[in-house]
Amino acid sequence: MNKSKTTQFDFLHYWHGLGAWNFYFLLKFVLLWYGYLNFDAFSNLLFLAFLLFPLPKNSWHKIRNWAAIPIGIILFYHDTWLPSFSTVISQGGQLKQFSFDYLIELTVNFINIKMIGVAFILLVGYLFIEQWVRVSVFIIAGVLWLNMGGFTHFSQGVLPSVSANTFMQQSNINTEKSTAAANEPEALPASVEPQVSPEVVPIKEVQTASTHTVYPPQKQKVNNKVLDDWLTQFYDYEKKRTTPFPTQLTANAQPFDILIINICSLSTADVAAVGLQEHPIWGNFDVLFSHFNTVSSYSGPASLRLLRASCGQTHHSALYDPADTQCLLMDNLSSLGFTKKLVLDHNGKFGHYLKEIQQLGNLNIALQDQENLSHQITAFDGTKIYNDKETLQRWLKAREQSNENRTVTFVNLVSLHDGNRYVGENSTADYGKRASTLLDNLDSFMNELDKKGRKVMVVIVPEHGAALQGDKTQMSGLRDIPSQSITTVPAGIRFTGIKDRAQFYPPVIVDEPSSYLAISEFISRNVNGDVFNQSVIDWDALVRELPQTANVAENQATVVVDYQGNSYIKLNEGEWINYPN
Repeated sequence: MNKSKTTQFDFLHYWHGLGAWNFYFLLKFVLLWYGYLNFDAFSNLLFLAFLLFPLPKNSWHKIRNWAAIPIGIILFYHDTWLPSFSTVISQGGQLKQFSFDYLIELTVNFINIKMIGVAFILLVGYLFIEQWVRVSVFIIAGVLWLNMGGFTHFSQGVLPSVSANTFMQQSNINTEKSTAAANEPEALPASVEPQVSPEVVPIKEVQTASTHTVYPPQKQKVNNKVLDDWLTQFYDYEKKRTTPFPTQLTANAQPFDILIINICSLSTADVAAVGLQEHPIWGNFDVLFSHFNTVSSYSGPASLRLLRASCGQTHHSALYDPADTQCLLMDNLSSLGFTKKLVLDHNGKFGHYLKEIQQLGNLNIALQDQENLSHQITAFDGTKIYNDKETLQRWLKAREQSNENRTVTFVNLVSLHDGNRYVGENSTADYGKRASTLLDNLDSFMNELDKKGRKVMVVIVPEHGAALQGDKTQMSGLRDIPSQSITTVPAGIRFTGIKDRAQFYPPVIVDEPSSYLAISEFISRNVNGDVFNQSVIDWDALVRELPQTANVAENQATVVVDYQGNSYIKLNEGEWINYPN
């Protein structure tokens, strides 16, 4: 009897506190409070149990202490918003192509001085308090509470209504309509007001693309199952959507060119961040999409989605499967007599970009010659980025010397990419300066096409944003999570060489949630080139009932959806959580 009691008493002596691991969990609690962690409550509880399990102070105890260190590091990384291990493994090879200066710059940007200060204060506070307080008890209670409550953020709870769209409130391009004012005439946003003298009176009114709501409807109260079911319905619906191109052009169709310009790293949020909302280019478009979703936040997938614009939105993984011919925008135009062209301001080797768009976008055509083009910018991987103005001028010169009636050209420009630097400099070139120069060049180029009477439909669709400001989920420049501030871009269309261009036409604003299918539909409506010969253009008809697309963004292991006006994120097939604001 005494032996039994003694054995039981000795076993209880094996219990001990968390020791230095208290600080580990305290630090997580603080980061969680600030919204910097995607806290996996159950995994942390399991790790806590592993640390607390009673073991005698022998070799097993030492093994557990050493094993806890890598487990703790891996779990900490798992709890952050940093790219998943699968993403790091799949894309880690690309780091070898980064220049040394760019890698140093990324490392410096990753350091959060404020959080380092908070961690130091927390450490001092813990070392002081733990002399009198059994901190382990509070740590255990905290982790248990988080598990019982199912919380992912102290201040936000389970799927609370926290929107990631606050950047829209700061941007003059994205103006949000209230329900009460939905049927009232909409004022022209400041960002697209004409840069003209006061006596010029605009005659084209702002027009919303459609009064219909997006599908599927978003009526149920949000929870994990509702979001999963809604997303399944969304992709099922998108599979059925295509753009009906005509089988042939009309007998009197007007020959013209289509120039599709895909710009890397230019979102609505970026435009606002560098104060370019008032740039003249926005007022010189004929059609401007103020809520355009690029879906992807990386170049390759975004360009593939544009090249496959004639079908509804697909899962990220489906982009790397052979595409249906009817989905390929350039092929649809090629079948109508438009000769396909390809123009880049870079060599296309990074990330196998050129290879991907050629094979998966069916652009197996010769790349426009880049010989003797000047370059003032060096890419983050040390390669040349050719002068955008000269690149476009070379395309124009080739068209002027060609006898082809119709062409459709895909252009990709990467001068705004993060880490690009001016030749001879070691630090990243100022984004605002580069963006201003690019917009100046594009606006000037379109004006030149107009002056020369070149009949061209210029379609400008950025790939994604530059993530200039970053947020709680990822630092500035990181785009693994396709947040709305990264995937919402200012897409615009302008016709050059139309009649009466001397009279100013403010742009039609397509203010509904749109994506690539709307671009494909708009192009399909204008393949006969009638707009170039009309003295009076019915702009309302050109944009009426363009396809709307619910706001769903997706990368390799991450999905972000907009549901009932709030953003939710799903990482690595896990649970849905609100997007940290």
